[in-house]
Amino acid sequence: MKRAPILSAGLALLVAACGGMESIGPHGLNEQSALEQADAARKAGDLNSAIPLYGRALQENPDSVQAKLGLGQSYLSLGAGGEAAAQFRDVLAKHSGDTAAHRGLAAALIAQGQPALAEKQVEAVLQADARDFRALNVMGVSLDMQGRHVEAQTRYRQGIELSQDYIPLRSNLGLSLAISGQAPEAVALLAPLASSDTKARENLAFAYAMAGDFTNALQLLRRDMNEPSAQRQLSYYIQLRSLPPDQRSVAVRANPNFFPQSSRG
Repeated sequence: MKRAPILSAGLALLVAACGGMESIGPHGLNEQSALEQADAARKAGDLNSAIPLYGRALQENPDSVQAKLGLGQSYLSLGAGGEAAAQFRDVLAKHSGDTAAHRGLAAALIAQGQPALAEKQVEAVLQADARDFRALNVMGVSLDMQGRHVEAQTRYRQGIELSQDYIPLRSNLGLSLAISGQAPEAVALLAPLASSDTKARENLAFAYAMAGDFTNALQLLRRDMNEPSAQRQLSYYIQLRSLPPDQRSVAVRANPNFFPQSSRG
């Protein structure tokens, strides 16, 4: 299966133990210590440690909202939409107004290929706070996944006005522009992000290809792929470039590995 510009992380079963940590009480770490270490591990990208630590916190307190949200975000990072959705729904069952859980559930629904349902979830967040830039990003992704690129771009731009430093908004806007036939603008937007963000770099390679700059596209692909994979990916991009924007959008969205970045942190 050929890869699309943005890929969800591969799903894996994590069985790492929490060795070498000080035990507190009969259950090992107490809830607060487990949460602090889990959050730190997740933000560092160490999901092998974060997931069992959130589990430890839930052993201590089965109703811990922070642990369920963190666990849901960890599953999202793995592309495990069903497992993530279960955690966010559990929070919403008792705290129906929790905006982080609504955003997380929307991202989980996107990961499960249900962007229209995700749109409904994030609408509730934006009705409560129209300045929630993370919600604007998730809304943009849900619209992009439905082929509504102009609407998506409006949402991304609204979010960028509120948070210049939230990379997913700019990365997703660049991808959306490249898909919809505005490759030069996409390249200009994505180029400053490429050195520090892998997904933005993938999107920039796609944007270069849509602009007909196959040399720069291939150079970027080689940074994260071996030569045969980079060549195959470029060939896929060249095929997409030959399509009119509307058909390109359909083709990209039909790839089961295509996901803009709906969640971070």
